[in-house]
Amino acid sequence: MSASFPALLLRLVRNETLKVLKRRRFRVVLAVLAALLSLVVFAQARQQAAAQREGRGSDWRASAERRATQMERRAGSPRIPPAFARYLKYEAGRLRYHLEKGIDPNARTGPAFCLGFAGLGSVLFLPLLVAVVASDLVSSETSEGTMKLLLTRPVARWKVLLGKLVAMGLFTTLTVAASAALSWGLAGFAFGWRGWGAPVLTGFQLGSGGSLDVSAARAVPLWQDAIVSYGLAWYSALAVGCVTVLLSVVFRSAAAALGTMMATLVSGTILSRVAADWEAARWFFVTALPLPDYYAGLPTPVPGMSLAFCAAILAGWAAAATALAFVLFVRRDVTG
Repeated sequence: MSASFPALLLRLVRNETLKVLKRRRFRVVLAVLAALLSLVVFAQARQQAAAQREGRGSDWRASAERRATQMERRAGSPRIPPAFARYLKYEAGRLRYHLEKGIDPNARTGPAFCLGFAGLGSVLFLPLLVAVVASDLVSSETSEGTMKLLLTRPVARWKVLLGKLVAMGLFTTLTVAASAALSWGLAGFAFGWRGWGAPVLTGFQLGSGGSLDVSAARAVPLWQDAIVSYGLAWYSALAVGCVTVLLSVVFRSAAAALGTMMATLVSGTILSRVAADWEAARWFFVTALPLPDYYAGLPTPVPGMSLAFCAAILAGWAAAATALAFVLFVRRDVTG
Protein backbone atom coordinates (compact mmCIF):
# COMPACT_ATOMS: atom_id res chain seq x y z
CA MET A 1 0.00 0.00 0.00
CA SER A 2 1.38 3.35 -0.96
CA ALA A 3 2.16 5.81 1.80
CA SER A 4 -0.15 8.74 2.44
CA PHE A 5 0.90 12.11 1.10
CA PRO A 6 1.81 13.60 4.54
CA ALA A 7 3.94 10.55 5.37
CA LEU A 8 5.64 10.67 1.97
CA LEU A 9 6.28 14.41 2.28
CA LEU A 10 7.73 13.89 5.75
CA ARG A 11 10.16 11.28 4.39
CA LEU A 12 11.16 13.56 1.52
CA VAL A 13 11.78 16.49 3.87
CA ARG A 14 13.78 14.29 6.23
CA ASN A 15 15.87 13.06 3.30
CA GLU A 16 16.55 16.62 2.14
CA THR A 17 17.39 17.68 5.68
CA LEU A 18 19.96 14.91 5.99
CA LYS A 19 21.48 15.94 2.66
CA VAL A 20 21.85 19.55 3.80
CA LEU A 21 23.42 18.52 7.10
CA LYS A 22 25.77 16.08 5.36
CA ARG A 23 27.11 18.83 3.08
CA ARG A 24 27.82 20.98 6.16
CA ARG A 25 26.59 24.16 4.52
CA PHE A 26 24.20 24.95 7.32
CA ARG A 27 26.94 24.56 9.91
CA VAL A 28 29.08 26.96 7.90
CA VAL A 29 26.15 29.41 7.86
CA LEU A 30 25.86 29.22 11.65
CA ALA A 31 29.62 29.67 12.05
CA VAL A 32 29.65 32.74 9.79
CA LEU A 33 26.65 34.16 11.63
CA ALA A 34 28.29 33.70 15.03
CA ALA A 35 31.59 35.16 13.82
CA LEU A 36 29.99 38.26 12.32
CA LEU A 37 27.82 38.91 15.37
CA SER A 38 30.82 38.51 17.65
CA LEU A 39 32.75 41.11 15.66
CA VAL A 40 29.86 43.57 15.68
CA VAL A 41 29.28 43.16 19.41
CA PHE A 42 33.00 43.56 20.11
CA ALA A 43 33.18 46.73 18.00
CA GLN A 44 30.13 48.27 19.68
CA ALA A 45 31.42 47.37 23.14
CA ARG A 46 34.73 49.09 22.41
CA GLN A 47 32.89 52.11 21.04
CA GLN A 48 30.75 52.31 24.17
CA ALA A 49 33.78 51.97 26.44
CA ALA A 50 35.60 54.74 24.56
CA ALA A 51 32.56 57.02 24.82
CA GLN A 52 32.33 56.42 28.56
CA ARG A 53 36.01 57.18 29.05
CA GLU A 54 35.63 60.46 27.18
CA GLY A 55 32.39 61.34 28.95
CA ARG A 56 30.34 61.32 25.72
CA GLY A 57 27.86 58.72 26.97
CA SER A 58 26.90 60.40 30.24
CA ASP A 59 24.15 62.64 28.81
CA TRP A 60 22.11 60.92 26.13
CA ARG A 61 19.82 63.93 25.73
CA ALA A 62 22.67 66.25 24.73
CA SER A 63 24.04 63.61 22.37
CA ALA A 64 20.66 63.04 20.72
CA GLU A 65 20.06 66.79 20.35
CA ARG A 66 23.48 67.26 18.77
CA ARG A 67 22.95 64.42 16.31
CA ALA A 68 19.49 65.66 15.33
CA THR A 69 20.83 69.14 14.63
CA GLN A 70 23.68 67.78 12.52
CA MET A 71 21.29 65.59 10.51
CA GLU A 72 18.90 68.46 9.85
CA ARG A 73 21.79 70.60 8.63
CA ARG A 74 23.09 67.85 6.32
CA ALA A 75 19.60 67.10 4.97
CA GLY A 76 19.36 70.67 3.69
CA SER A 77 22.49 70.37 1.57
CA PRO A 78 21.80 70.23 -2.21
CA ARG A 79 24.66 67.74 -2.64
CA ILE A 80 22.90 65.06 -0.59
CA PRO A 81 21.04 62.40 -2.66
CA PRO A 82 17.25 62.57 -2.21
CA ALA A 83 16.97 59.12 -0.62
CA PHE A 84 19.68 59.91 1.94
CA ALA A 85 18.13 63.32 2.65
CA ARG A 86 14.81 61.62 3.41
CA TYR A 87 16.57 59.27 5.81
CA LEU A 88 18.33 62.14 7.59
CA LYS A 89 15.04 64.02 8.01
CA TYR A 90 13.37 60.90 9.35
CA GLU A 91 16.19 60.13 11.78
CA ALA A 92 16.35 63.71 13.06
CA GLY A 93 12.60 63.73 13.68
CA ARG A 94 12.77 60.35 15.38
CA LEU A 95 15.50 61.54 17.74
CA ARG A 96 13.52 64.66 18.67
CA TYR A 97 10.43 62.56 19.35
CA HIS A 98 12.46 60.33 21.66
CA LEU A 99 13.69 63.45 23.44
CA GLU A 100 10.10 64.60 23.86
CA LYS A 101 9.06 61.25 25.35
CA GLY A 102 12.21 60.90 27.46
CA ILE A 103 13.26 57.55 25.97
CA ASP A 104 16.92 56.96 25.11
CA PRO A 105 16.94 55.90 21.42
CA ASN A 106 20.39 54.34 21.66
CA ALA A 107 20.19 52.42 24.93
CA ARG A 108 22.45 49.41 24.49
CA THR A 109 21.27 46.12 25.94
CA GLY A 110 21.33 42.57 24.66
CA PRO A 111 17.63 42.68 23.68
CA ALA A 112 18.06 46.09 21.99
CA PHE A 113 20.97 44.73 19.94
CA CYS A 114 18.88 41.70 19.02
CA LEU A 115 16.05 43.94 17.82
CA GLY A 116 18.40 46.11 15.78
CA PHE A 117 19.92 43.11 14.02
CA ALA A 118 16.51 42.10 12.63
CA GLY A 119 16.45 45.20 10.44
CA LEU A 120 20.15 45.19 9.67
CA GLY A 121 20.29 41.51 8.78
CA SER A 122 17.20 41.49 6.56
CA VAL A 123 18.79 43.90 4.08
CA LEU A 124 21.53 41.58 2.86
CA PHE A 125 23.10 39.27 5.44
CA LEU A 126 20.23 36.88 6.27
CA PRO A 127 19.15 36.56 2.60
CA LEU A 128 22.73 35.65 1.67
CA LEU A 129 22.90 32.97 4.38
CA VAL A 130 19.60 31.49 3.21
CA ALA A 131 20.84 31.55 -0.39
CA VAL A 132 23.91 29.52 0.62
CA VAL A 133 21.67 26.63 1.63
CA ALA A 134 18.91 27.02 -0.97
CA SER A 135 21.29 27.25 -3.94
CA ASP A 136 22.47 23.70 -3.28
CA LEU A 137 19.13 21.93 -3.02
CA VAL A 138 18.66 20.99 -6.69
CA SER A 139 21.90 21.87 -8.48
CA SER A 140 23.92 19.62 -6.19
CA GLU A 141 21.98 16.63 -7.53
CA THR A 142 23.32 17.39 -11.01
CA SER A 143 26.89 18.06 -9.92
CA GLU A 144 26.99 14.87 -7.85
CA GLY A 145 25.43 12.79 -10.63
CA THR A 146 22.33 11.79 -8.65
CA MET A 147 19.81 13.76 -10.73
CA LYS A 148 18.95 10.82 -13.02
CA LEU A 149 18.31 8.57 -10.02
CA LEU A 150 16.24 11.29 -8.36
CA LEU A 151 14.01 11.88 -11.39
CA THR A 152 13.43 8.16 -12.09
CA ARG A 153 12.20 7.37 -8.59
CA PRO A 154 8.56 6.18 -8.33
CA VAL A 155 7.59 9.53 -6.81
CA ALA A 156 5.98 12.41 -8.70
CA ARG A 157 8.55 15.05 -9.50
CA TRP A 158 6.47 17.86 -8.05
CA LYS A 159 6.44 16.02 -4.73
CA VAL A 160 10.23 15.77 -4.81
CA LEU A 161 10.57 19.51 -5.39
CA LEU A 162 7.94 20.23 -2.74
CA GLY A 163 10.05 18.31 -0.25
CA LYS A 164 13.04 20.46 -1.15
CA LEU A 165 11.00 23.66 -0.75
CA VAL A 166 9.74 22.59 2.67
CA ALA A 167 13.31 21.79 3.69
CA MET A 168 14.34 25.24 2.48
CA GLY A 169 11.61 26.78 4.62
CA LEU A 170 12.78 24.75 7.61
CA PHE A 171 16.39 25.88 7.33
CA THR A 172 15.30 29.46 6.66
CA THR A 173 13.35 29.37 9.92
CA LEU A 174 16.32 27.88 11.77
CA THR A 175 18.66 30.53 10.33
CA VAL A 176 16.46 33.43 11.41
CA ALA A 177 15.84 31.88 14.83
CA ALA A 178 19.58 31.30 15.27
CA SER A 179 20.31 34.92 14.35
CA ALA A 180 17.88 36.12 17.03
CA ALA A 181 19.26 33.77 19.69
CA LEU A 182 22.91 34.44 18.87
CA SER A 183 22.50 38.22 18.63
CA TRP A 184 20.86 38.31 22.06
CA GLY A 185 23.19 35.77 23.63
CA LEU A 186 26.43 37.32 22.39
CA ALA A 187 25.34 40.91 23.01
CA GLY A 188 24.29 39.93 26.51
CA PHE A 189 27.93 39.41 27.51
CA ALA A 190 28.71 43.02 26.62
CA PHE A 191 25.48 44.90 27.36
CA GLY A 192 23.43 42.61 29.62
CA TRP A 193 20.68 40.13 28.86
CA ARG A 194 17.81 42.03 30.48
CA GLY A 195 15.60 44.69 28.93
CA TRP A 196 12.94 42.81 26.97
CA GLY A 197 10.21 44.85 28.63
CA ALA A 198 11.77 48.24 27.83
CA PRO A 199 9.53 50.60 25.82
CA VAL A 200 10.32 51.01 22.12
CA LEU A 201 8.86 53.79 19.99
CA THR A 202 7.71 52.61 16.58
CA GLY A 203 5.18 53.49 13.89
CA PHE A 204 6.91 56.61 12.56
CA GLN A 205 6.17 57.76 9.02
CA LEU A 206 7.75 60.36 6.77
CA GLY A 207 5.18 62.77 5.40
CA SER A 208 5.06 63.97 1.81
CA GLY A 209 6.56 67.29 2.82
CA GLY A 210 9.58 65.65 4.44
CA SER A 211 8.38 66.14 8.02
CA LEU A 212 8.02 63.23 10.43
CA ASP A 213 4.46 62.02 10.95
CA VAL A 214 4.06 60.76 14.53
CA SER A 215 0.29 60.28 14.43
CA ALA A 216 0.73 56.49 14.39
CA ALA A 217 3.77 56.42 16.70
CA ARG A 218 3.36 54.25 19.76
CA ALA A 219 5.37 52.72 22.55
CA VAL A 220 5.44 48.91 22.67
CA PRO A 221 7.47 46.44 24.74
CA LEU A 222 10.76 45.55 23.12
CA TRP A 223 9.93 41.83 23.04
CA GLN A 224 6.77 42.51 21.06
CA ASP A 225 8.61 44.67 18.54
CA ALA A 226 11.32 42.00 18.22
CA ILE A 227 8.80 39.24 17.45
CA VAL A 228 7.22 41.31 14.67
CA SER A 229 10.60 42.38 13.28
CA TYR A 230 12.03 38.86 13.14
CA GLY A 231 8.78 37.58 11.66
CA LEU A 232 9.16 40.10 8.85
CA ALA A 233 12.84 39.21 8.46
CA TRP A 234 11.83 35.56 8.12
CA TYR A 235 9.24 36.51 5.48
CA SER A 236 11.90 38.35 3.45
CA ALA A 237 14.41 35.53 3.78
CA LEU A 238 11.79 32.96 2.72
CA ALA A 239 11.07 34.94 -0.45
CA VAL A 240 14.79 35.00 -1.26
CA GLY A 241 14.91 31.24 -0.62
CA CYS A 242 12.13 30.64 -3.17
CA VAL A 243 13.93 32.67 -5.83
CA THR A 244 17.19 30.86 -5.05
CA VAL A 245 15.53 27.44 -5.43
CA LEU A 246 14.45 28.53 -8.92
CA LEU A 247 18.07 29.41 -9.72
CA SER A 248 19.12 26.03 -8.33
CA VAL A 249 16.72 24.37 -10.77
CA VAL A 250 17.91 26.48 -13.71
CA PHE A 251 21.64 26.15 -13.13
CA ARG A 252 23.49 22.86 -12.97
CA SER A 253 26.08 24.28 -10.60
CA ALA A 254 25.41 25.39 -7.04
CA ALA A 255 28.19 27.94 -7.38
CA ALA A 256 26.46 29.50 -10.39
CA ALA A 257 23.12 29.65 -8.58
CA LEU A 258 24.67 31.15 -5.44
CA GLY A 259 26.82 33.58 -7.43
CA THR A 260 23.80 34.81 -9.40
CA MET A 261 21.79 35.37 -6.23
CA MET A 262 24.69 37.12 -4.48
CA ALA A 263 25.18 39.43 -7.46
CA THR A 264 21.44 40.14 -7.55
CA LEU A 265 21.26 40.97 -3.84
CA VAL A 266 24.36 43.17 -3.81
CA SER A 267 23.65 45.02 -7.05
CA GLY A 268 19.97 45.43 -6.20
CA THR A 269 20.80 46.89 -2.79
CA ILE A 270 23.23 49.36 -4.34
CA LEU A 271 20.81 50.25 -7.13
CA SER A 272 17.96 51.00 -4.75
CA ARG A 273 20.21 53.42 -2.84
CA VAL A 274 21.87 55.30 -5.69
CA ALA A 275 18.95 55.34 -8.15
CA ALA A 276 16.06 56.19 -5.83
CA ASP A 277 14.40 58.33 -8.49
CA TRP A 278 13.98 55.29 -10.77
CA GLU A 279 10.34 54.36 -10.19
CA ALA A 280 10.75 50.86 -11.66
CA ALA A 281 13.04 49.92 -8.76
CA ARG A 282 9.98 49.54 -6.55
CA TRP A 283 9.11 46.31 -8.37
CA PHE A 284 12.44 44.59 -7.58
CA PHE A 285 12.27 42.10 -4.73
CA VAL A 286 15.62 43.34 -3.38
CA THR A 287 14.15 46.81 -2.78
CA ALA A 288 11.39 45.28 -0.67
CA LEU A 289 13.60 43.10 1.55
CA PRO A 290 14.10 45.37 4.63
CA LEU A 291 10.57 44.78 5.93
CA PRO A 292 11.58 45.27 9.60
CA ASP A 293 12.94 48.74 8.74
CA TYR A 294 9.76 49.66 6.87
CA TYR A 295 7.70 48.40 9.81
CA ALA A 296 9.69 50.66 12.12
CA GLY A 297 8.96 53.59 9.81
CA LEU A 298 12.25 54.11 7.98
CA PRO A 299 11.65 55.77 4.60
CA THR A 300 11.65 53.45 1.62
CA PRO A 301 14.29 53.94 -1.12
CA VAL A 302 11.57 54.77 -3.65
CA PRO A 303 8.84 57.18 -2.50
CA GLY A 304 5.32 55.80 -2.42
CA MET A 305 6.22 52.31 -1.21
CA SER A 306 4.73 50.91 1.99
CA LEU A 307 5.09 47.86 4.22
CA ALA A 308 2.04 46.20 2.67
CA PHE A 309 3.24 46.98 -0.85
CA CYS A 310 6.69 45.51 -0.17
CA ALA A 311 5.18 42.39 1.41
CA ALA A 312 2.99 41.94 -1.68
CA ILE A 313 6.00 42.38 -3.99
CA LEU A 314 7.93 39.68 -2.13
CA ALA A 315 4.93 37.36 -2.18
CA GLY A 316 4.55 37.88 -5.93
CA TRP A 317 8.20 37.15 -6.64
CA ALA A 318 8.17 34.08 -4.38
CA ALA A 319 4.99 32.70 -5.96
CA ALA A 320 6.22 33.29 -9.51
CA ALA A 321 9.63 31.76 -8.78
CA THR A 322 8.07 28.73 -7.11
CA ALA A 323 5.60 28.14 -9.97
CA LEU A 324 8.36 28.42 -12.59
CA ALA A 325 10.60 26.10 -10.57
CA PHE A 326 7.86 23.43 -10.53
CA VAL A 327 7.29 23.77 -14.29
CA LEU A 328 10.99 23.47 -15.12
CA PHE A 329 11.65 20.65 -12.68
CA VAL A 330 8.68 18.54 -13.81
CA ARG A 331 9.65 18.95 -17.47
CA ARG A 332 13.35 18.41 -16.90
CA ASP A 333 15.11 15.96 -19.21
CA VAL A 334 15.92 12.83 -17.24
CA THR A 335 19.35 12.72 -18.89
CA GLY A 336 20.11 16.29 -17.68
